[in-house]
Amino acid sequence: MEWDLSDLYGGPEDSRLWEDLEAALALAGELDPKDLEDPLRAEALFRRYEEALEKAYKPLNYASLYFATRTQDPTAKALLDRVRSRYTEVRNRLVPLEVALRKLPEEAFRRLLEYEGLSDLRHFLERQRAYAPHTLSEREEELLNLKGLVGRSAWSQFYTEYTGRFRFLVGGKERTEMEVRALRRDPDPALRREAHRALYGKLLEEAPTLASVFNAVYLDYLQDLRLRGYRHPLEPVALRDEVEVKDIEALLEATEAHYPLVERYYLWKAKRLGQAKTPSEDLLAPLGEKPKVPFEEARALVLEAFRRFSPEMAAIAERFFEGRWIDVYPRPGKRGGAFCSGGLPSTHPYVLLNHTDDLDSAHTLAHELGHGVHFYLARKQRLLNFGASTPLAETASVFAEILLDDLLLERLPEEERTLLLAERVEDAIGTLFRQVMYTFFERRSLEARKEAALAPEEFHRLWQEEQARLYGAGVAWTELDRSAWAGIPHFVHYRFYTYSYALGYLVVLALYGRYREEGAAFVPKYLKVLEAGESLGPKEILAQAGVELGSEAFFRYGFGVLEAWLKALP
Repeated sequence: MEWDLSDLYGGPEDSRLWEDLEAALALAGELDPKDLEDPLRAEALFRRYEEALEKAYKPLNYASLYFATRTQDPTAKALLDRVRSRYTEVRNRLVPLEVALRKLPEEAFRRLLEYEGLSDLRHFLERQRAYAPHTLSEREEELLNLKGLVGRSAWSQFYTEYTGRFRFLVGGKERTEMEVRALRRDPDPALRREAHRALYGKLLEEAPTLASVFNAVYLDYLQDLRLRGYRHPLEPVALRDEVEVKDIEALLEATEAHYPLVERYYLWKAKRLGQAKTPSEDLLAPLGEKPKVPFEEARALVLEAFRRFSPEMAAIAERFFEGRWIDVYPRPGKRGGAFCSGGLPSTHPYVLLNHTDDLDSAHTLAHELGHGVHFYLARKQRLLNFGASTPLAETASVFAEILLDDLLLERLPEEERTLLLAERVEDAIGTLFRQVMYTFFERRSLEARKEAALAPEEFHRLWQEEQARLYGAGVAWTELDRSAWAGIPHFVHYRFYTYSYALGYLVVLALYGRYREEGAAFVPKYLKVLEAGESLGPKEILAQAGVELGSEAFFRYGFGVLEAWLKALP
């Protein structure tokens, strides 16, 4: 099944695509920031602002989707390049209005908040206002953007290009980094060990160069904190995610308190492998052969899992197949991986897969359709409230995978059930515990960078200490493992982003814990979480489902689910 993009445009030559972009440019150029001073004029101003965004984004959405299945097609690439260029022009014309909103005098801003005609945009307005203390003048913002081109952006690009040229000889073949990382899950122990030595040996060899990159981006961030007046290194992240620094600290502490769960699991896995400890080369080793799941079977399983939870959720997911909003199989020129493009409130989401008829692909289908249901329900919101904040971005996707697993666990034979449970625990370790370990490492190394540039040996030491704290006596490490920090791109491209994976995962487990407790009564509360989009902050949205973000009960639900999974392992 290939997707049908005609709901957006008839094709790359559709004149409406360019008409929409020209209309967006015209609208963006006509927006007068002075209209913000009068609530009535501001109401019309925000409608035009949304219209400009929509007319600009819809062509970009189409061009991106069109290119995703034709990456080697010059026409598709040229279309995407042209549309991106015009979209950037539109965004640039909107900057004066966006800066003016953040800098609006307090009295004028209060009038906007109190005006009934803008009541559905109060959260959007408050979010913009939250950045006001850290927003500089237009000229200063321009200078910081220019600094970024030769600062963090340049180092980020260098890291990507430099590591992208790494090649590894494994199994008698030259391989890319992604291919070698995939081999760490190979059933053949000898191949896993060879891949492990090649990957981490290369990172150890390149550590001096990569340490220089880390030092540069860390210093860039420290300068930004000072220039923008942030008092804590986690403050920009907390502001973005609409939480407080103390909430992030509480998450880190609660997760650290449950580190023994990780040690317990890897001691269990070591026994399955016939070892006293799990060798680091076998951290990702499969424990058995996964069942084959053809696409039609995966489709039936996912829809049944959704239907058992909510017939409405299943009906929405069914529309992706009926309307051909989904592109299923790999083919030449199609990009790898999987994603869900949310679209706009006036359109609908699209899902891209590369289904390979295995259980992992079935989970990917559930994951991306979870996103699809989330975006579809959020279409009830206007554009400025559409989407999902970072803490809720993966809620529907991971929840959907758990629903599929619940169905599978009822049907699989005992040995396959054990393998699925083990995989579920390993997913939790990778998505929750390791991301917290990354955050501790990043925080400690950033703090050390305040004094002076860090030598590779210092990065090695900090990494080894954090790794040992997480895994305890469950894993036997090699000398090469101390270089793993150098191969984690998040440390270069973003600051403290990894914690958000952990937060999002705990949100899902807390919601799932409520579902186990309340049963069918929980379903409408969950769907309201998805419908809310960004009309409220994540704390307010979750509170409507009975989940208090960062509370003792929040952590008890989340880690209680993990405890139950671990106890179910024989």
